[in-house]
Amino acid sequence: MQIRCLWMVIALMSWSCVAQELTVSLLLTPKQRNAFHSTFKGFTEETGIKITTITRDDHDYKEKLPIWLNGESNAPDVMHWQASQRLFYYSRQGLVRPITKLWQDLRLDQGFGHLQSGVSDNGQIYALPIAYYHWGIFYRKSLVEEFGGPQRFWEGFVDQCEKLKQAGITPISIGTKNFWPSAAWFEYLNLRFNDLKFHQQVLSGKVSFYDDRLRTLFERWAYLIEQKYFNADHHEYTWDGVLPHFYRERSAFLLLGNFVATKWPDKLRDDIGFMQFPVLLGKPIYEVAPTDVFMIARHSQNVKQAEAFIKYMARPEIQTQLAQGLSYIPASKNAHVMAHSEVEEAANMLKASLGVSQYFDRETIAEFEHIAVRAFTRFLDDADITRLQRDLERARLQAF
Repeated sequence: MQIRCLWMVIALMSWSCVAQELTVSLLLTPKQRNAFHSTFKGFTEETGIKITTITRDDHDYKEKLPIWLNGESNAPDVMHWQASQRLFYYSRQGLVRPITKLWQDLRLDQGFGHLQSGVSDNGQIYALPIAYYHWGIFYRKSLVEEFGGPQRFWEGFVDQCEKLKQAGITPISIGTKNFWPSAAWFEYLNLRFNDLKFHQQVLSGKVSFYDDRLRTLFERWAYLIEQKYFNADHHEYTWDGVLPHFYRERSAFLLLGNFVATKWPDKLRDDIGFMQFPVLLGKPIYEVAPTDVFMIARHSQNVKQAEAFIKYMARPEIQTQLAQGLSYIPASKNAHVMAHSEVEEAANMLKASLGVSQYFDRETIAEFEHIAVRAFTRFLDDADITRLQRDLERARLQAF
């Protein structure tokens, strides 16, 4: 009996002294770092498990992730990633460890059931939703108020863009150096002029790009381009590279996700507003709200610690803390949204919608997305609908 107890003590000491470490990778903007580190500090204080973080910006992270998942030495145990097809691309290769049993044991469907479809595939659950964020149009309040204030309906928004242009102000700024921001315009126009079900059919390759329903939205988008409502030098800027023009009131609107809020200068924060992407009278309303997740790498040697981390991050009070630090909406329905804030307004906007998309590059396969975002970006140059349809249809037939 004494020998058995001695071995138990040795085992516990060994686990606590050697295995109490976990490496977590983060895809973030600089101002988000403190929110994660503060949350992780609480986890370490509670469990004794030390967290080492590996951080990368958007481009570098997406290049490094497949290398990590394929078992590079010193790769992270837990990885910050994105729900839906972005997650399933790796889970279907067997590179992500299912957390189905953990999900069931903790009854996480009670808090995360509304987001479960974005993390479950083929009967297994592969990640924990941690937060999601809204997309829409950000604008300079003082500038836009001079031109009639934010417009709820599409026709009013287009008229306002014309007035801004006549005053020498670029209505809409966009940076397409990395291509993906251009897809936001296709995403929202398709959701507004059609609907979410049709949009998801398009992104799963089931609809020809010569479909008349797509032609309608291409014509609306082409009109904005032909009227020169976008900045002509969009190729020269990354998604955040255009922000100085926005700060100096050389442009009025940005179509982006709420991650951009971490970039606002303190002195301008109160003069930056958020509005829903303009709607069409009588049409159903759908929004874009990508979900961020944590997933456990298949190769992880610290599975117990990784599962303890997932359990901790699933708790409503932790979800609340992290989401407030990120200025995001907590994934758990049992968490609290910041009161009297833009985030609370966005949460109400999403609740009022009939459904949400995860964003273009998360709803489709990479083989199609890589070609499509380049076609959309080229479309911003000359509004050539014929070429856009041809390029997208070729990409659809090739990818699917």
